[in-house]
Amino acid sequence: MQILKKIVISFILLVLSIFFSYLTGYFYKLIYVVVYGSSPSGIFFIYEEAIKFLVIFILLLIFYTSLFFTAFGGSKKYWWIGVLLIPAAIFEIYFDLEHIYIPIAVGLLGWGVGFGISKLIKKLGWKLG
Repeated sequence: MQILKKIVISFILLVLSIFFSYLTGYFYKLIYVVVYGSSPSGIFFIYEEAIKFLVIFILLLIFYTSLFFTAFGGSKKYWWIGVLLIPAAIFEIYFDLEHIYIPIAVGLLGWGVGFGISKLIKKLGWKLG
């Protein structure tokens, strides 16, 4: 039953990452312009919106994976986080190593929010799964 719960959480975070990627892209572009002083551009001949979608998708995947598995993961949640974030880590290391602090900060933010939610659930005495 635990494995089914983890697969459902994985599916939910994947759907949320895809759904919110385009919407979050506007905020990412605004923050990028403020921090770096220019707009992010396309890589080679790949359309800029596709790159923005992919980058935001990876960042949201990192955030939601850390949040959901920390809050609702149960046993071996950190193993699942590690395994699910391997593709995101490979992408970030290969394409954007000089800005590696951004996904690390996003992952820590997701972990912090998830940790707070898990403590709140325990304090209120709710049973999830």
